Amino acid sequence: MDRAGIPRKINVRRDEGVMEVGWDDHHTDRIHLTELRRFCPCAVCVDMREQEPQRTGLHMITEAETATADLESITQVGLYAIQIVWGDGHDTGIYTYDYLRQLGDDSADAHH
Repeated sequence: MDRAGIPRKINVRRDEGVMEVGWDDHHTDRIHLTELRRFCPCAVCVDMREQEPQRTGLHMITEAETATADLESITQVGLYAIQIVWGDGHDTGIYTYDYLRQLGDDSADAHH
């Protein structure tokens, strides 16, 4: 099994703009939705981050699209990941549990 384990619960707190992920080791991560969107793991977003590493805003897929961190829905992908559908329709990022744990750890480090 990977380092992250499996989430016991995932709770989106839209009023706070965070996703809480409760892990099977009883650790809970609070990841800001803007961070989840900013670090979308899909190929297009990864490529955009590599081409423009100084860019700190949310990435857009096309020029006509406005990126948003409004989370519409979450779908479990197998036993290893979730897929997020964002309010602007972007839905190609598959967030593995290990990646979510990494984002949670990075978020905690940034706030301490």
